[in-house]
Amino acid sequence: MLLLVLLTSFIRQSWNLGVAFLCFWLFWENLTLGINAVIWFDNADIELYVYCDVVSHMQEITAAVKPMATLIITRRLYLITSLRSVEPPTKAARRRDLAIEWALGLGIPLLVAGPLYYVVQWLRFEVVEGHGCVDSSDGSILDILLLKLWNVIPPLVSIIFYYPHVARVFYRHSREIDNFLQSNDSVSRTNYFRILALASIDVLLTLPIGIATVVLDVKDSLSLGPISFYLGWTYDHTDWQPESLSYTDTVSQGTFEVAQLYFTYWTSPILAFVIFGLFGVTSEARVSYWRIICTICGWFGWKPTLRTRRARSPLGDIEFGERAARNSMSLGLESNPSYVNHGARAQDLPNSGGEGGVVGDAENGSEKDEIEEVRRSTAEETYDERPTQPSASSQAGVGDASAEV
Repeated sequence: MLLLVLLTSFIRQSWNLGVAFLCFWLFWENLTLGINAVIWFDNADIELYVYCDVVSHMQEITAAVKPMATLIITRRLYLITSLRSVEPPTKAARRRDLAIEWALGLGIPLLVAGPLYYVVQWLRFEVVEGHGCVDSSDGSILDILLLKLWNVIPPLVSIIFYYPHVARVFYRHSREIDNFLQSNDSVSRTNYFRILALASIDVLLTLPIGIATVVLDVKDSLSLGPISFYLGWTYDHTDWQPESLSYTDTVSQGTFEVAQLYFTYWTSPILAFVIFGLFGVTSEARVSYWRIICTICGWFGWKPTLRTRRARSPLGDIEFGERAARNSMSLGLESNPSYVNHGARAQDLPNSGGEGGVVGDAENGSEKDEIEEVRRSTAEETYDERPTQPSASSQAGVGDASAEV
């Protein structure tokens, strides 16, 4: 599912680094979790050393990327609601903003998975029955400070410094947004509320997951005895060969060990479903899926008709990317509704046989259906019109912001 989100974003050339980082690393983590579950579903055999080295370090990367990516997303929303522009005003500001996002989304996770993890890396990796390869740290206080706190610090920064402003802006403009949504056919109400859901990921998911991860890790370490600040470089890096744990061994280590294992195992799939729900089922995404299907079917000689009538989706459109500047604020989460000139299309329809003027490769026998479709589309467009016009402050505020998501 995350691969579909990345693929459709690539096709539409619409990118946001926070979403791109999150989708990319979540895709690979969930893929390796599935592979591990298949290979080691009933055993804890130590094998595939290189693969386990890669997977164990990738788990450290994704553990840091998830809170960092949601911080990038919330920070982007904060900057846009503050500056009322998708892009910073100057090239220097754009370069600085881009450098910050790359440092948060790639630089810090690589630092965590590289030298910081190596300092407290107890074993090369561990193989747990039913779960496969996992990373192995010593469970010391330094381990918590270097690795585990990244699950808490970024969402805390997001909630304290960025989220209140974003929520306040949308709350203050709620009435104007209602008028705007009623008068603008290209924006759905769900589209507007999805901005709030997107900005609330840290409040609803990332921070609670991070706190639970740290608490379970501390409880698991305390169940084995007092926690040392650091066990020492020599202790951690002596007898460094991988070890295996059967399910019986895991259960024998206590309830918190089992809870931590399963909680960590399922956080990524849950977050993946949330991201796909926000970005993978929009009307623009579904159009991209249909185009991909049409292209693949064309390779086998079957050419389905590409849907050209605009369907107003109740889910709205979320799309990230850089677009032409507008007179009002946008979120960089671009919505690109497709407009059909129904009058021109009706004029182009032939009065007798032939296919001229009909969009797509429809057969002669389906011309009547096309004409009926135009009539229905025109009727729907007329029915959807509203007399109320959005206020100027709404257009200059959050109204167009929801259109961009």
